[in-house]
Amino acid sequence: MKTHTFILFIFLILTSTFLGNDRLQKAEKAYDLKKYKEAIDDYEKLVKDGFKSYQLYFNLGNAYYRDNQLGKAIYNYELARKLNPNDEDVRINLGIASAKTIDKIDSKENFFISAVKSNLLSFFDTNGWAWVNIVSVIILCVFIFLFVSAKNILLKRVAFVLVFLFLIASISTYVLGYSALKSKNDNKFAIITAKETKIMNEPTASATSKFVLHEGTKIRIVENNGDWVLIKLDNGNEGWLKLPDVGII
Repeated sequence: MKTHTFILFIFLILTSTFLGNDRLQKAEKAYDLKKYKEAIDDYEKLVKDGFKSYQLYFNLGNAYYRDNQLGKAIYNYELARKLNPNDEDVRINLGIASAKTIDKIDSKENFFISAVKSNLLSFFDTNGWAWVNIVSVIILCVFIFLFVSAKNILLKRVAFVLVFLFLIASISTYVLGYSALKSKNDNKFAIITAKETKIMNEPTASATSKFVLHEGTKIRIVENNGDWVLIKLDNGNEGWLKLPDVGII
């Protein structure tokens, strides 16, 4: 019984992979022929079937961008960047698409400080920061051993300096990794995917509209309430909008 189950499991994996590759080729062909809606349909089916990679989201973002669906293009570029923060093509295309958004939100935080903080934390993903910290600690231990065991005064002094430097590096990478993880868990971002959506003062359709946002605008999710989400902008403005109007990153 276990053998039959294992064989069935392998068969399903191979079938799924074959169908996935076939659909991927179909999507890429449609994109090359400038049939962007067909390409979008096939890419979305791959996502729905559980396929997940930054290349898939990047290609889907490109298809949406060519089809003039700016919000969904930016949303998929953001998903691609989340999986691979350092990919240059993703960064460039996201920048181009974001420059075309209508809403320009002024941040309360100093722009330079905000940009440095964001770029620094996203330089590695959380796993990347963990590995950098582990390597730093290992090297630190090596130089501590060298400092303790060295008989030569010059070597001992060099080891002491290196111990000091890698101690700082270990602490810094730990703090940055922890900050990146905290930012990832505490800040739930989303992209407006609807062409235009009203931000309400309460989570009901009969509530008063506070302001309007347009596709591609990046927002922070504060709270979920059924089909509504409470959002907050960088300038401090808050309000409720319908969940289908956003794509949560």
